[in-house]
Amino acid sequence: MTQPPPAPTPREESRRRIHEALLAAGRVAVGTRAGEEVRVRMMHPGAWLPEDPEGRPLIYLATMKKDPKVMEVAARPEVALLMHESPDGQEHTSWEMEITGRAELVRDAEERQRASEATQRTSPIVRHLAQAGQLDLLAFLRVTPRFVKHRVFGEIVAGRPPSILEFATAAHDRPKDGALLRRQLGIYQEIVRWPSLTASAASVVAGVAAAFFTTGTVDWLFALLTLVAAVALQACTNIKNDLDDQASGADDRNRTAVQGFTGGSRVLQRGLATRAELLMAMLGFGLLSAGIGVYLALAGRPGVVAFGLAGLALGFIYTGPPLRLAHRGLGEVAVALAFGVGIVCGSAYVQAGTVPTVALMAALPVSVLVALVLFINGFQDATSDREVDKRTLVVRLGVERASRGYLVLAALAAAALVVPVALGAMPALSLLGLAGFPLILRAARVTRQHFAAPMELVPANAYTAVGHLASTLGLALGLAWSRFAGTAVPAFAAVTLIGVLVLAYYGRSITRLAAAFYGVKDAVAQS
Repeated sequence: MTQPPPAPTPREESRRRIHEALLAAGRVAVGTRAGEEVRVRMMHPGAWLPEDPEGRPLIYLATMKKDPKVMEVAARPEVALLMHESPDGQEHTSWEMEITGRAELVRDAEERQRASEATQRTSPIVRHLAQAGQLDLLAFLRVTPRFVKHRVFGEIVAGRPPSILEFATAAHDRPKDGALLRRQLGIYQEIVRWPSLTASAASVVAGVAAAFFTTGTVDWLFALLTLVAAVALQACTNIKNDLDDQASGADDRNRTAVQGFTGGSRVLQRGLATRAELLMAMLGFGLLSAGIGVYLALAGRPGVVAFGLAGLALGFIYTGPPLRLAHRGLGEVAVALAFGVGIVCGSAYVQAGTVPTVALMAALPVSVLVALVLFINGFQDATSDREVDKRTLVVRLGVERASRGYLVLAALAAAALVVPVALGAMPALSLLGLAGFPLILRAARVTRQHFAAPMELVPANAYTAVGHLASTLGLALGLAWSRFAGTAVPAFAAVTLIGVLVLAYYGRSITRLAAAFYGVKDAVAQS
């Protein structure tokens, strides 16, 4: 006689079994869409069960705020989770649970607290950061399930149906228009590498300050247009470099990239954008910069076209054919010329109609500092760069010798500032440009200690970036202050104090991040 098919597990029992499994799960594999691919990583879950037995459970996931997974989920919220546990180590009692649903970043303070408590049950890392008072370093993702299926291996063999819960998609589960716009804006910030744009912005400020020191006046419209054009041009070349590195395979092979510092924007690798979208964005930023350049040329500054074309050319051949300067170990030179000499002198020219000598002098330390930022970021990329024959300066030197080279470049940057002041080519207050060197020296120490450990070099990346910004803006402040010859000392003293406080804030933030990183390492080692 044919056996009737087994009856489905009653919903009440399915709910009980699934709730128990959610609370028992110690880790979860999270799958997200990345373009045409699916990417998976392990995370620590924390379940929240509603008081209403018919309510929908929630699964919280904890990760660092800079984790690329946060942006991937924001762009493609559909996720799949797979949990697996073996309570007593026996195969027949092991179980797995499949969950599909939507993931969203938790922003509400009360819900963040709930997510923290839920994930602390399973994650020693979250517990460590909670005890250290550093939960603000974490992002929490809320997964709202639509489909949950729980199976015990021994029961599958015996023919018992799995436990299943399904939930209808409510209208409020769909993202609002404002959320969609914020999500897309976040993706564009990733595409242009938003934090890196401070390099061109700071150089514009230094150039305008050099012109002001010479002429005593500032054309604020020209200054604003120069700032927008320079930032747009950097965004254009950043995108071009991403396209080139993806085509060469450098970014695809990079397994030690540090988001925000190395490995490019990685929007292609994470499926956040397509090559076509990047090409359109590159064209848009290029046209914006070119349009401003044409306006400035017609307004009496024709030489700005030469500065713009030179910067664009250097940006395009940095990783692109025919020269591929970064592949020949000349990337630092190209960046120094484009973002140091080019932007500082070009900005001064737009203001003064000529390039003052003090602008040339100011461009020298700025150029070396910009090159230093690129140089330190090359350490994490060295392995993948070597695989695709991208012979950057760090690859050519080797990371150990390059760690000594960092200090040499830092000393060269300091000399490029101190020597012109000693020779009288720049005013004494230009030495405010040394403001960022305490951070750069800290970066040099980290680099010497951890040159072969990509993740432990992250504080050095951050110290260098902030040190460059502080020194460039300090130099600009010194030039401007010198022109006032003491007539506005209180105002500039206030600005200087604000700058010191900002620098102290960044230094403290980096120190906290470094402490959190090492704390997480200890927590993982002890778990």
